[in-house]
Amino acid sequence: MTPTVDQLDTDVLIVGGGLAGLRAAIAAAEGGVSVMVACKRKAGRSGNTLVAEGGIAVSSSDVDPGDSIEQHIEDTLTSGKGLCDPVLTRLLAENSEKEVFGLSRFGVVLGRDKSGDLLRGQPPGHTKRRSLRTETDHLPKNARGQSITLPLLKFAENLGVTFLDRTPVLRLVSRDGAIEGALTMDEEKERYLFIRTKAIIIAAGGAGQMFSHTNNTADITGDSYALALDAGATLRDLEFPQFYPNWGISPFRSTISSVMMGDGAILRNKDQERFMPRYYPEAKDMATRDQTSLAIFREVQAGRGVEGGVYFDASGVDREVLEVKYHHLTEAMRRLGLEFGKDPVIITPVVHHYMGGISVNGHLESGVRGLLAAGEACGGTHGANRLSGNALSECVVFGALSGAAAAEYAKRREVPHSAGEESIAAMLPPLAFQEEGPDIADLRREMREINWKKNGIIRTEENLLAGLGAIGKIRDLLQGGKIRKPDHIIRYHELLNMLDTSEAAIRSALIRKESRGAHFREDYPKEDNENWLGNVFVRKGDAGIEAWFEPIPASVETKASSAPAK
Repeated sequence: MTPTVDQLDTDVLIVGGGLAGLRAAIAAAEGGVSVMVACKRKAGRSGNTLVAEGGIAVSSSDVDPGDSIEQHIEDTLTSGKGLCDPVLTRLLAENSEKEVFGLSRFGVVLGRDKSGDLLRGQPPGHTKRRSLRTETDHLPKNARGQSITLPLLKFAENLGVTFLDRTPVLRLVSRDGAIEGALTMDEEKERYLFIRTKAIIIAAGGAGQMFSHTNNTADITGDSYALALDAGATLRDLEFPQFYPNWGISPFRSTISSVMMGDGAILRNKDQERFMPRYYPEAKDMATRDQTSLAIFREVQAGRGVEGGVYFDASGVDREVLEVKYHHLTEAMRRLGLEFGKDPVIITPVVHHYMGGISVNGHLESGVRGLLAAGEACGGTHGANRLSGNALSECVVFGALSGAAAAEYAKRREVPHSAGEESIAAMLPPLAFQEEGPDIADLRREMREINWKKNGIIRTEENLLAGLGAIGKIRDLLQGGKIRKPDHIIRYHELLNMLDTSEAAIRSALIRKESRGAHFREDYPKEDNENWLGNVFVRKGDAGIEAWFEPIPASVETKASSAPAK
């Protein structure tokens, strides 16, 4: 059957129903405009916030008396290896206290110890104990992010926000450099929806599912970046996926918070050697995520790994700290008849977060009028490496700011022209329902393996070029892929988004001929500030996806551009 097409109207459309999207929806609705949220799965119950460990970075003297906004900025800039956008980094730090503690207005509860004090931690890379946590003991260990998202979802619903669940956005529609709407598909009713809108906020997360090894949820497939590219926006820093070093693979599969390193946990290889001091004598096990992931990979390469990973030794963590702050992990071990801190736990690096994303200015605006971004969809805040806890802070801070900015923009703008039947028909994908051809699921699995092997933790020009060629072949095969029913159209577009984002990421990695942060080139193993202190940008041109490098101006620390790069 051929899906039907209906049209809806709203002032602000938000793509994505995770933390950034929900906070943006609340801010826009409180700004006095109509708001609609289109989510690929279920708002509040999907996306990476769902499986987040709950650590939120807050620069506040009430959390750590010795902390300050300036110290938070300095730590973030240091971790970013000189590539952070200082405007965005300052926005994050200056607004973190207001927005994180402001979550209580929506019903979010911050975690406290038995004495009633806030649970605080110091993850690697932070010089102060500025990591807070939400109260999550009542939730499953792989759905603890609902401690934040479900209260915000309820609050947004009470404000009158319209939620379109299981309605992925297939493409954005822009004209003369301004957003006009979005083509979506209602998966349950098997119908297309054209949503006419004055402003769109992209908050659909990162791209972890491009890789065969990731702790991202299944719906995080690079949609944010591909949709923005197709609408005419510019991306930046896509050569920097963050590899999370502490993904438990035995005896359970779960993220183990790097905050625990600040509480006394260490890493050991198969010979029980504490190996991190050999790679980073000063930081040791408090090295940043990019450093730790590379060290683990090197240990495995040298034959000192355990089942493709290393041992996570929590025996140095105080038992009360384990039972209170990491209760979900101690309980998970007990259910297996084991004790966390005594019995062996094995971890390995996986793709966790994307530092790069949509290039935005200090108002979270892209170069397309009416198109904004929030959360992991944004690029620039983290540079070459992200500090733990800054992701959830970025979601609430940039969600609030983008929502307010979109509302103000929508109030000033006239309603775009209504799309006629012929215009909507022209937007529909030129796909025929067919029984023959490659299976889209098989092509997706092949693409994920290619990205992990050719554009993973360690890269070379040879591998990157091979990956680029293989991605192109999958793109060609996709055109004749099996499409038997309407939901296959969604899978088709999802894979197409993954391929566009994969190509943008590989082209970015090819350009940067040095090693910096999460980007490690074995053929260029040293950081090169003389030639590569700058950012790689990506856009879609007449010839397809193109990437280029721009050095950071010498005056960038005191004067940052107020508009995204073109």
